[in-house]
Amino acid sequence: FGSSPCWPKAPGLRAAGSDLPHRPQGACPQVARRGPGTWPARGQKGVRGAALRPMAADRHSRNGALYLCMGAYFLALVCVAWVARRWKKHAVASDGHLQAHFGGSYGTAMLLLTTFSTTFSGYTVSGVPQEAYERGFVSLRWMGFSIVAVAGMLLVDPRLRRLAVERGYQSPNDFITDRYRSRRCRLLCAASGCVPMLIFLCVQMISFAAILRGLTQDAAPKWVFMLAFCGAILGLEVLGGMQSVVLSDAVQSVVMIASFILVPLALGAHFGLVPTFAPADCPALSYVMPNTTGREDTPVACAMEDVSRDGCVPSGCLAAVRPEFYAFPARESACDMAFFLLNTLAFPLGPQQVQRVYIAASDRALRVVAFAMLLAPFLCQPPGIAIGLTKAALAPAWPKATVEATAVASVSDVLMQKGPLEYVLVSLLTTSTLAAIMSTADSALLGASSLVSIDVYKGFVRPRASPEEVVRAGLVSSLLSCAAAFCLGLFLEVGQMGSIVLFQLGMLMQMTPAFFLGLHVGVRERPVFYGLAAALISLPVLVLAGNPLRPFVPLVNVALVLNFVVVAALQLLAPGPQVQAVGSPGAAQHFGEQLTVAGIGAAMEGTREPRAALAAAMVFLMLCSVPFYGSPGSTEPMMVGLPRWGLMACIFFVIAVVVGACAAAQWQPPPPRPKASGDVGAGAGEA
Repeated sequence: FGSSPCWPKAPGLRAAGSDLPHRPQGACPQVARRGPGTWPARGQKGVRGAALRPMAADRHSRNGALYLCMGAYFLALVCVAWVARRWKKHAVASDGHLQAHFGGSYGTAMLLLTTFSTTFSGYTVSGVPQEAYERGFVSLRWMGFSIVAVAGMLLVDPRLRRLAVERGYQSPNDFITDRYRSRRCRLLCAASGCVPMLIFLCVQMISFAAILRGLTQDAAPKWVFMLAFCGAILGLEVLGGMQSVVLSDAVQSVVMIASFILVPLALGAHFGLVPTFAPADCPALSYVMPNTTGREDTPVACAMEDVSRDGCVPSGCLAAVRPEFYAFPARESACDMAFFLLNTLAFPLGPQQVQRVYIAASDRALRVVAFAMLLAPFLCQPPGIAIGLTKAALAPAWPKATVEATAVASVSDVLMQKGPLEYVLVSLLTTSTLAAIMSTADSALLGASSLVSIDVYKGFVRPRASPEEVVRAGLVSSLLSCAAAFCLGLFLEVGQMGSIVLFQLGMLMQMTPAFFLGLHVGVRERPVFYGLAAALISLPVLVLAGNPLRPFVPLVNVALVLNFVVVAALQLLAPGPQVQAVGSPGAAQHFGEQLTVAGIGAAMEGTREPRAALAAAMVFLMLCSVPFYGSPGSTEPMMVGLPRWGLMACIFFVIAVVVGACAAAQWQPPPPRPKASGDVGAGAGEA
């Protein structure tokens, strides 16, 4: 999209000249706007898509090299699975089936790559661009996602890591078993962990199918791609377990990081950076007639005398195309952003994240991961936001078939027609998108599998089950999880990801009394159990009866308030015994005496923990970034392409990162000591 010397002189109004038959004498002889296809020859009559763009029948031949690139990626995953299978055989011989399938010990580099790949998932590569396209700068909330997650990590990981080493944790909920010695509490926490993982897995399926359908122009129905996705992640788990997950994450992280670096460069080179195309009178402004008869037709550019007609719409400048993006957010949107950030505090409680704590070779490796995750959103989220805003600004001038695809698929489709280098970049972007989705899905699947097989199957169904039986039960649970996520995914779409992740994290938040309070204060089993039970029972009731605080407070957060109220009331009035007389079967044999706050303090001897006040300050700063202070609907001044509230939010993000870095620097693990012969935890004895 470029400017033309023939633009009309009216302030803030420019019209594209065209070669349409009704062009007045003396108007610009060239088409001033460029469609997603090739330029028409000078003097060519009409700018319909047949002249500008290959038809859908030619798309698959044009995408041939892209399909080869994707095939090479999947071949690399097969090689990774083969290597992981060999590693797993050695691990079975030395550590046993259970530890070989669900555990391991990985150094700083591998731990960082697998955490990065698991954290920045289908939400990042598919959901963020789509939300930016639909909701504009509300998508900036994703910048705060991992910052708040690090605040949660700093509250949980130092203690959970030490306990995993000292007491040999394997299941993500082993702390619950050890701390409360309650079968009923263990079962409810397993359910609260499995449901979010099922949602998480479903989101990855939806993202995977949406990307491939967009690139292939719906060559196959949604369920075909989802079924292929299930087969791939199940194959990785069967062949290598945790070994497959970590190795594939390492490969996928490298591809993702390269894509995150190159995509903004390509977008800036072809479409301009956001500050360039954000103003309503930017140089790329044109007017088009978007009502075309064919899905592959490029909209017709409006001649100068037609720009005032009802059918002509602006294109190329974000504020002209989507002026609502620069209006101060409504209170509902602000509340949505606030609860999104608040619920992210529970992200470290996800089974796949707890497993990363267990498989770390040392406490220091986890501290490095915390530092890296503070900086990661500035690398990972801006490209997705830029993709969505680019589509929002330019979509009126694109064919309907391109606009109907997801934001990532639309921009990829346009970019790949610019030249061979762009084609290679789109191939890399597509591969990295699939990589992020796959890596997160197999991690979520393995986390849910460990919960079901260890906490439910071994904890309730067959307490005397052998390690081989537990692993087989995990594989069966993975198959059932894929089937359930597949059925759920048939009814959900990419545009719903913001609401989905809010519900998912809200479900994980129901476990915060059990984990956060259990790690730091002397909360007892009875308040934790009844608080969690009240929350889980209230959810279907609120669904049927309606949320009384809608649309300002999400349903899961209403349940969370009830959870904390019950916990506080029972802890004050009827806390129950501190030590359970009849605990979870086998817990005493595996962990020893019931874990108490005093026992946690003893395990933390020699460790300097981050100050909880700094983690709380991080969360407070992130909530301050939410735009509650202005008048909803009022036009915001534009600053470097952002609305003023968006720039202020970014400033709060930076301050929160500085505070988080200070908190992470305070984390000083104990000095290394020799590994005890009977230790079970990953990396036991190391700090």
